[in-house]
Amino acid sequence: MGPKFPNLEVISNPPPPQEGLFDTQERRRLPRLSLTGEQFRLSQNGKVFSVSDLSADGMALRILDREDFRLFPIGAWVEGMINIKREKYPLSGKVRRLGKDVVGCQFESLTEKVKEALAKQLDPEVLGRELKLIPASEAHQLWFHGTSGTDLLLWQGEDGQCNRISLYVLGIYVQWDTENGLSTGRTEAATRESAEVRGALRFETMFLDPDPSPDRSKLHIAKTLILSSNLSQELKNRCIGQIEPTS
Repeated sequence: MGPKFPNLEVISNPPPPQEGLFDTQERRRLPRLSLTGEQFRLSQNGKVFSVSDLSADGMALRILDREDFRLFPIGAWVEGMINIKREKYPLSGKVRRLGKDVVGCQFESLTEKVKEALAKQLDPEVLGRELKLIPASEAHQLWFHGTSGTDLLLWQGEDGQCNRISLYVLGIYVQWDTENGLSTGRTEAATRESAEVRGALRFETMFLDPDPSPDRSKLHIAKTLILSSNLSQELKNRCIGQIEPTS
């Protein structure tokens, strides 16, 4: 039996102003896997860290031992090797943010080869093919997890119809539900809040910064990702029917 997701709903209390860049706001508790296939080996001491989120601009490293935070003061230069699909690439950048158990680094001075490797890894079609179903205890909740911090969550009613869709990928989100309709925006981790850990699962709080209206480029990413996934054709059709960009 997989875990239930009791705290995927909106957290009604607004975040404190100093918490992040967002003014609006919605927070959500999301399930994440504690371990990922993408790893970063720090050149300074050879220590390996799990990469919880990856984008073309930076990465988030999971910190399990609080003593390791001394290696990552704000503004520190970081160098090492990232392992992507068993291929290793040199990365360098600066530490830009610290959280309860995460370090956020912004890439700098990347070679063209590394940029190309990241672009290939972060292609929505590739991310879609990497989605895997994570067993859940209730039939009407579906969670598909992929590489680079990609998560697709679907809720189905008793009639089997989707009544809510949430996609988190590449620092953006796309959502649809029967009550509020379609929305897009950016995401930011609530770095000051501790994640709830349940075995291999972590439940993290994310801030959602909505766009004024659904962004067509984000909808296109979502559509490409879903169509390239291993979801059943029926599920694909239901999802695309709700997020299909309209003229």
